[in-house]
Amino acid sequence: MRNLTILFITLLLWGCGTKKNAPPSWISGKPIDANGVFVYGMGNSFINPNVPYQQAARSNALADLAQEVQSEIYDESKWLQKEDAGGFNSAFESNTTSTSSLRLDDYELVETYADEYRFYTLYRLDLESFLRKKAIQDAAAMDWINTKISEAQNPSLSASPRLSALVDALDKAHDFQLFGDIRYRTKLNASATEALRSIEKMVLAIDWLPEKSAYLGLPLTFRTQYEQPKQSQEQIPLTLSSSSGQFILQEQTIQCIHTGFETRVTLDFTWDWDRIQTAHTATKSWLQNKSQWGESIVVNFQKPTVFIASTGSDELVNELEKSISKDFLLGDRKTAQLILECDGHLASETAGVGQVRNSLVRHKVRIEAQFSLSSTENNSMLWNSTTISGTAISASQETALNSAKSEFMDDFNYLLLPQLLRSLDF
Repeated sequence: MRNLTILFITLLLWGCGTKKNAPPSWISGKPIDANGVFVYGMGNSFINPNVPYQQAARSNALADLAQEVQSEIYDESKWLQKEDAGGFNSAFESNTTSTSSLRLDDYELVETYADEYRFYTLYRLDLESFLRKKAIQDAAAMDWINTKISEAQNPSLSASPRLSALVDALDKAHDFQLFGDIRYRTKLNASATEALRSIEKMVLAIDWLPEKSAYLGLPLTFRTQYEQPKQSQEQIPLTLSSSSGQFILQEQTIQCIHTGFETRVTLDFTWDWDRIQTAHTATKSWLQNKSQWGESIVVNFQKPTVFIASTGSDELVNELEKSISKDFLLGDRKTAQLILECDGHLASETAGVGQVRNSLVRHKVRIEAQFSLSSTENNSMLWNSTTISGTAISASQETALNSAKSEFMDDFNYLLLPQLLRSLDF
């Protein structure tokens, strides 16, 4: 009797185990509702205790379900998903095998199953009920969007609140994926573009007010303000780019950081998209792609005037003027923006060679100098050089002098002049 009892319990446990481990048919093919009421989504994930594999399977199943629903209403193929308290939304990212941006509500879990390697999940959704509910929600969202677009076109408002209203409308459209819905996207694009154009027309040209002449290499000499018409107050933030040099906008002032080397510089103003806040990156992308607003102004720089003040080396002045005339204008101390001080010394020696008649005479010339560069605007010292020199020996004193000057100027041109230019903010 005892043996029969043990045998009965063994058979019962074996039967239960067989029933528990029998794989359901849906893991190899999703169910199909003959009446077309329900649609199904199935997902799976490898079992790994180190990762949330059940959530991954669940996410895959919901993404699959969303694609099944989406095939009924859209013709898109690549999306992102999220499940939150309000349903399956468009911002979730995971290691899923398929994705969708369609928002799902009222789906239900049908069954789960796990074998030795994988965990499986099956969801289903009442398609007819979902589509009815979605149509009502989309229509309500579109009514709200149209109200916001009308606000964006209101000429009594300034540019900034009108753009905010347009951003709100576009964010809502992306919340409900209306740009992918053939019922709404054409009208939505047209009305939003019209609203954007009306805002752009309101943001009129920029008036800039230069205070005085500006000089290359001296960014502090560039002082200018810009103004926009009063109707553009509460203005849309702007950003600035330039064809040469570096410029920034600071409140109502255009500030020069580096002038560049071009005497004619174009400053281009565009809307500063980094400071225009949107809830969706797609909203900002739409605005950037559609926007046609832009303004440009031309700034004319002059080469700075340099006065060379020489002490003890007047012979070098002409050579120095030739050397720096490529990058600077030459002028007197009163009109110059820069003073190049040349503290130099010229030494000449003459010596005979041999004691016999007609012995050779040699002339030795040595030139050395140190330079400094200062600004006349604020009497600031911009640059100090090391001492350079040039030495030559020749039977002709004139030849010795010219050779020494040539050697000296080679060092100035290839060593000091690049340093001098780097001391300025080109």
